[in-house]
Amino acid sequence: MTTHIKNKEGTELFSHEGDLREALEAAAEARLDLTKAVLDGVDLSGANLEDMNLRQVSLRGANLRGANLENTNLSGANLLEAQLRGANLEHADMREVLLAGCNLAGCNLEGARLVGANLAGINAQGSNLEGADLARANLDGSNLEGCNLEDARLSEANLTRVNLRRANLEGVDLDGANLTYADLRSANLEKADLRDSRLEGANLREANLDRAQLDRATLTNACFDNANLERASFSAATLTGASFHGANLHRVKGFVPPEPG
Repeated sequence: MTTHIKNKEGTELFSHEGDLREALEAAAEARLDLTKAVLDGVDLSGANLEDMNLRQVSLRGANLRGANLENTNLSGANLLEAQLRGANLEHADMREVLLAGCNLAGCNLEGARLVGANLAGINAQGSNLEGADLARANLDGSNLEGCNLEDARLSEANLTRVNLRRANLEGVDLDGANLTYADLRSANLEKADLRDSRLEGANLREANLDRAQLDRATLTNACFDNANLERASFSAATLTGASFHGANLHRVKGFVPPEPG
């Protein structure tokens, strides 16, 4: 059986004797460019696609569970409704990728580039995103509970209604991010940069914000009950209606008690 891999225009990019999995792994070994290939609905669970050029491919509905995509170029790819549970995407280039609604639970995305990616509604519970670049990414309504986002970049990202309960956000860059109604209960935000961010109605109960920067942040009706805010900075922050019951405010900078909501 000969497998033919074609692009969106119908041009053949590669052919190989064997099934699609064998063809793709042969293409990966040969370091072939499969830009704009159409691979919708394929089963590539556990496949080794390391270092491949899959820029702007269509993998809609594909099964990539446990696949190795380390250093793979997936920029601009369409992965709507794809299954990526447990996949290795370490240092993958996923700029402007379409991943809305995907299952990314337990994935390794350490150092991945996801600038401007559409990740709305994804399930990435327990995934490793340490050092990942998610600047300007759309994560509206996503589940990132228990994720490791240490030193990740999320500046100007849309995190509205995101679930970040018990997530590790130590040293994360959230400058200008939108965290309206985000769930950050028991999250670790030590040394996080939240300057100019929006946290209206966000829940930070029992979160650790030791040395976090919240200068000029909008914190209207946010909940900081029992949170650790030691040495945090609130200069010019909007605190109307915010709650700080039982919070540790030792050595907090620029803190002005909030007005009633």
